[in-house]
Formats: sequence, C-alpha cells, structure tokens
Amino acid sequence: MIITLGFSFPAKADYIVWQDPATGLSLSWPDTWKQVSNADPDDIITLMAPSGRAHATCRARARKDSRTLIYPPEYSADIQKINYSTSYWEQYLGEYSDYKIYNISDGAGLGRGFSGHTIAGFQSAVQGPEMSRKALIFASLYNGTAYIIECSSHKDAFANWQNAFLSIAKSVDFKKAHHELRAGHYRNFMADPRIEFESEHGESRTLY
Repeated sequence: MIITLGFSFPAKADYIVWQDPATGLSLSWPDTWKQVSNADPDDIITLMAPSGRAHATCRARARKDSRTLIYPPEYSADIQKINYSTSYWEQYLGEYSDYKIYNISDGAGLGRGFSGHTIAGFQSAVQGPEMSRKALIFASLYNGTAYIIECSSHKDAFANWQNAFLSIAKSVDFKKAHHELRAGHYRNFMADPRIEFESEHGESRTLY
C-alpha cells in the first residue's frame, strides 16, 4: 500500500507512506527517495536517497523470533536489554567485513516496541560500490518478529544524512498486536528518553 500525502511545507518534500502487507510494518520517506530492489531474503523494503557518491540508503528487515512469546508484554523492555543489545549487535554486524561499533544504547523505541540501537561502521556494497560505510541501526522485537531499520551512507557523509535516517526510523509503526487494556501494557512512547548522538569530533550533538 502506497499513499502520497499532499501536505505542503516550504522547501520540504512530500512524503510517501507505505505498509508491508505481509508483516504490517509501515514507514514513510520523502518522495525524493526511491524504492529499489532488496538484497537479502529478510529485507522488507530498501530505499535510496538522491545522495550521489554518499550512497545513502535505508532498509527494513523482519526476522521471526518466538523465543519470548510465552512472556507477557510488560517484560518487553527487559527482553530487549537481554536479547537485543551488545551480543546481538556483534552477531548482526558479523554479516559485514571490518565492522566497528561506535555506540550501543538500550531503551529506545521503534514502532510499538522497545528497541536497542547502534552506530557502527563496516565495509559493504549495499546498493552501490564497496566502500567504508557508517550506519544507524535499530532493532525491536514485537509479537514474535524482530524488526530492524538499518540506514547507512559513506562514512564521510554520515553526519549529513543522520537526521534523515532518524526521521525514517521515527515514522516506523507495527500492526497492533497487544491491547493495552486487556494486556495491561502500553509503551508510553511520549516518555521515551531522548537519545543523544555526539558527532565524531565532539563539536555537536543531535537529539532524537
């Protein structure tokens, strides 16, 4: 499902809202970006920005993980910290060569779930030539599926694209599976802690 929203903002692009019929994940992106072919079987959607040699790209991935379905939703925050933190990111980034983890944080939000996130570097030819890339990646487990948002660009251009990557991540939503009244659980996303990113040389900070 693709819906183009007709809101008009000065010097800003219109946005495309998209939902995956299989998983129910939805997200939005500026209409200046384009949807391209997926590279891996677990990719839901892959997007490329008009970024030239920066090769800025975002992809959403979904992986089944039913290990903790027996636990009620109120344990979701603890499950994230155990199953989707340091060891998970080391395993995930092992898909790439020469990876380096710059930052790992817990307790963020992605869609309706709790998420961990990392900033990392690696060598990859994701939607472009082999290059040193820097990435912002979120992972959230919700209703037996791990959803991953991975956005990256050439390492030297990452600072220029980080806010755009965060905007796409903030737009993500999942098909509702837990009723907050029946399950006694609701993730109050308005109370999420702010995530602070410091630039590589410490001269500026970005709040999410």
